[in-house]
Amino acid sequence: MIALPRMRTADHPGFLLAIEGTDGAGKSTLLTEVTQRLKNAGHDVLTTFQPTPAARAHGIFRALAESGDADPDLYRALYLLTLGDRIYHVNSVVEPHLRAGGIVVCDRYLYTTMANIIARKQEFEPWFSEAASRLLQPDLAVLAHCPLELAVRRIRTRPEEVNRPIDLSHMGAVYDAFRRLESASYLSGIDTSSAGIEECADTVTGWVTDRLRDRSGS
Repeated sequence: MIALPRMRTADHPGFLLAIEGTDGAGKSTLLTEVTQRLKNAGHDVLTTFQPTPAARAHGIFRALAESGDADPDLYRALYLLTLGDRIYHVNSVVEPHLRAGGIVVCDRYLYTTMANIIARKQEFEPWFSEAASRLLQPDLAVLAHCPLELAVRRIRTRPEEVNRPIDLSHMGAVYDAFRRLESASYLSGIDTSSAGIEECADTVTGWVTDRLRDRSGS
């Protein structure tokens, strides 16, 4: 049984939806489609992503984010970088929109780091758990997933990533970690290979709608 560090409980009227998954799983496309449906239903929706461009531009992130064989201390530096970035992003961008009653749809959240820690067979150290407690618990966290070979084919269709190096061993380990988090009910999974993106988006939008309805008691 996986026990993840606890995030803080929301005390706002809004709704935070996090969409997770390995690269090529279809999460960004799913996010776009779900966002459009929520907007069409009259919701005030903010779309965003983590880590932010500032963190992604850092040399530590570029060198280590998608690899699995570096020194553990270097990965600690990576986690510190992205944790600080996530906390600042939540406090300055995500939470103000939630407090105004809007919906935030976030491409990746803390579960990405957690899946990487599990994939690298590391522990959730006390400092990580303490920092995680500063982040908001999503109202719904969705895992978009598909077979790895399909994810790689999707990546290779992007002109800018045709020759991008991919650490398939680490990517597979992260995929397995995500699926373990799904099995432990931390994430609600949806297979983007067995259903079209329109159907997947309809399903996720339905999940959001149901949770909003349950919250209002109507």
